[in-house]
Amino acid sequence: MKLVAVTMFGIGYVLGTKAGRERYDQIRRLARNASESFDASGARQRLEALATQLDGYSSGTTSRRTP
Repeated sequence: MKLVAVTMFGIGYVLGTKAGRERYDQIRRLARNASESFDASGARQRLEALATQLDGYSSGTTSRRTP
């Protein structure tokens, strides 16, 4: 009984490890492709513009008081 359980566990472990490695490699390839196609300078410029806009909102004075 124990030998059957250990054997089944071993087979499941080997098959699961192989499937897990293939999935890991697939995710890694997708992440690398996404990072290579990402325009970092364009994103940085958009974020700086947004930060400037939000800074303008926060530095402005309002005539309304909050209770």
